[in-house]
Amino acid sequence: MHKSTAILILIIILMVPSTVGARSLLNVSLGFGATYSPKELDDISLGFQDPDNWMFSGELSARFAFLQGQAMVYPITCSNEEQGVLLVGMGSMSLPVLGSLLALEFGAGPSVTYMPTSSSSPRSSYYELANGVYADTEEKTFTEAMFASPVYLQIGLGSEVGPVGLRIRWLMESNATLGSVFTSSEWWGMFAIDKASLSLALSLKMF
Repeated sequence: MHKSTAILILIIILMVPSTVGARSLLNVSLGFGATYSPKELDDISLGFQDPDNWMFSGELSARFAFLQGQAMVYPITCSNEEQGVLLVGMGSMSLPVLGSLLALEFGAGPSVTYMPTSSSSPRSSYYELANGVYADTEEKTFTEAMFASPVYLQIGLGSEVGPVGLRIRWLMESNATLGSVFTSSEWWGMFAIDKASLSLALSLKMF
């Protein structure tokens, strides 16, 4: 039993260098995407024709071997119908399945929803935190808002063909915040999903 396990581990170790070598060790890319985000979690297959269910985004991603970091920016409409941006930072693993042609990606990261000052509203700029709580930027710093905002999870597939990258992923908003994950021993609470979105992103390798 132990001998067969050792042989299996040895085979995996021998396969890793060839798998990594099939794609570049470093990849920094700039991209844009479209995200289908229905208002109800059980409504994922409906409403494709409703423009309110779609968000467009820009993103910057950097990968070194299996480790990947992403910064995503989504222009959004807040719950009180004001315009703002959703910022999501994602740390993830990118595990090659078929070299550069197909990789499995999964990760997690914090978010911040920022609503700037609007000419149509007398209210100053503010953050929309978890559970629809608002906080003026004068009362909370960006870091404090990040710890009080929902954690995002993602799982998806990525492909790199020359300088062009393509990703399709399931982006999930958790009920947990970054602060609750660090302060609670029940860290698995971050897997309690409040909302899910289907995202497709196209990117171009910068270097």
